[in-house]
Amino acid sequence: AFLATRVQLDAFKKVKQLMDKMLKELAQQQKDEYAKLELCRKDIDTAEDDIKVGENKKEDLSEKLVSLENTIATLNDEIAALKESIAEMQVSVKSAGETRKAENAMYQQSIMDQRATINILNKATERLRAFYGLNQVEVHMHGRQEPGAAVPPPPPKPSHKGYEKSGGAGGVMQLLAKIISDAEIVEQELQASEQQMQADYSEFVKSASASLDADRVSIEQKESHLAEAKGLKSETMENQLANNAELEKLGELLKAHHLECDYIIKYFDIRQQARQEEIDAINDAKAILSGADFGKAATQAEF
Repeated sequence: AFLATRVQLDAFKKVKQLMDKMLKELAQQQKDEYAKLELCRKDIDTAEDDIKVGENKKEDLSEKLVSLENTIATLNDEIAALKESIAEMQVSVKSAGETRKAENAMYQQSIMDQRATINILNKATERLRAFYGLNQVEVHMHGRQEPGAAVPPPPPKPSHKGYEKSGGAGGVMQLLAKIISDAEIVEQELQASEQQMQADYSEFVKSASASLDADRVSIEQKESHLAEAKGLKSETMENQLANNAELEKLGELLKAHHLECDYIIKYFDIRQQARQEEIDAINDAKAILSGADFGKAATQAEF
């Protein structure tokens, strides 16, 4: 009986050792599964957060690209408008120069005509003055009677002995003097008009030159901004490609996490509860085995 009891005690001891080993393994499984759950949640959350950041970046890059494309289109339109304005201004300057040249040619011709007229009239006047004599001319030019002055004697009767010079030379001389004076006034007016037209033309050329310089500077600045915008556009498109590739990788990573973790997350509570029930059952069985007084039964068997 003692030997049988002894064998039974050894068997129970081995069973209890096996139970302790099972309990240790189950506890470690509980712990490992919980750690795996936390890691899964962390990996999934991190991947989802990274994807959200990538999606926001994708939206920002898309908006930036649209803005850059609008900027490029606006700059192209503005540069084209400035170039057209320069071309039109250059045509205007050329046309104004041709008009000014024609006006000056007409002025030169008119001045020559006026001076030629005055020269001819002066020669005619000098010829008459030489023929009729200065005194006679002056008498006829200034021979109007003043009020209250004595009436001059009547002119002498024509003589039949010889030829007498015409008495109307003074009136002709006065008319010639009037024509010469008018011609000189016209010349002065032509000179004043020419000076004004030249001043207006010079002012127009100065203003046009300033406008052309400003437009050229503006084109240079806009072309610099255009080159910068195009560079940023290329950089943005490259960033889009890189971001899209990163999003694709993150999507695959998230898919892998779900493939690995969805089962654990879904059945975690059930598995933890089942394992805990197994632990509790083993502990109960171990307690039952530990509570049996096999030592007393062995002593009684000896007697």
